Amino acid sequence: MSLVMAGLLVSFSGIVVVCIAIFNVLPEGNQALEYAFMAIGWVFVIIGMIIRYKGLKLERQQRK
Repeated sequence: MSLVMAGLLVSFSGIVVVCIAIFNVLPEGNQALEYAFMAIGWVFVIIGMIIRYKGLKLERQQRK
């Protein structure tokens, strides 16, 4: 699996977690749990973007 694909999967999983928090699929809990899911999801999205960027940068260097 390439780094670009791994970054895409990490980013996609973060998007799914954020959507779960937004659409209230979580079991009834307090507001802090919803905010925690949102924060964790955004962290995954950002990490996935960084992994994809580094993967694309490596692929460009290998083509030269």
